Amino acid sequence: MSKRKILLLCVAGSITLSLFAQPVDSLWARANSAYMQADFQEACDVYTAIYNQGFGSAPLYYNLGNCAFKLAQYAKAVLWYERAKLLEPQNPDILYNLDLVNRFCLDKIENPPEFFLHTWIKEVRDSFSPNQWAWGSLLLLSGSALLLLLFFFGRSRGGRRLAFYLSLLAFLLCICAFSLGWSQKRVQNRHDYAVVMTSVAYIKSAPDQQGKDLFIIHEGAKMRILDQVGGWARIELADRRQGWMELQQAERI
Repeated sequence: MSKRKILLLCVAGSITLSLFAQPVDSLWARANSAYMQADFQEACDVYTAIYNQGFGSAPLYYNLGNCAFKLAQYAKAVLWYERAKLLEPQNPDILYNLDLVNRFCLDKIENPPEFFLHTWIKEVRDSFSPNQWAWGSLLLLSGSALLLLLFFFGRSRGGRRLAFYLSLLAFLLCICAFSLGWSQKRVQNRHDYAVVMTSVAYIKSAPDQQGKDLFIIHEGAKMRILDQVGGWARIELADRRQGWMELQQAERI
């Protein structure tokens, strides 16, 4: 292929991308403007149009959560804030608004206390994005390789020994960084949590309408989906209560 054809293809590709991105930028500005003018339904509709085009980000989910909250659609607000939290788990605005909207939900389900070491590891893991952990692990791996070269080709015995131990430390840190990034990416890709979207959901002892009613939960309640049989899901709440509910009553995070 000639250089001229390659150049033309590159220019055409750039124009196509700009045309594709322009409507989204326009929609984003329109939604922000509607929100600033307190037209929350219009803002919600436009943000949703962006989402329906296949775009997803923490700011988009956060703004959708804000719109739903302003419209008193608390279950939807919980859903969007939870989706934003998956991408930015340490964002203080997301955490604050999620806590705020949960106060408007009927069910007050307390999370059981965690072992302090597990909590600390999660806080460290969520301090950086998966991509940042990946780049960090690559840098540590490169540093480990360079230090290993110093170990093999260094002149002084003390310097070689130091290079060896530092290389080993960098390699161990590389493994830790990779593991934390992989763990966070795995959490982001999980779809086994959901939010109740109907006003009331009856949790039954079996995946059938004839099953015994165990308890009820209300819109906005978060749960984990353990299993699925047809249109029914076996769910678990944060307080460890379990049962079956119709899956159509909830939406996955």
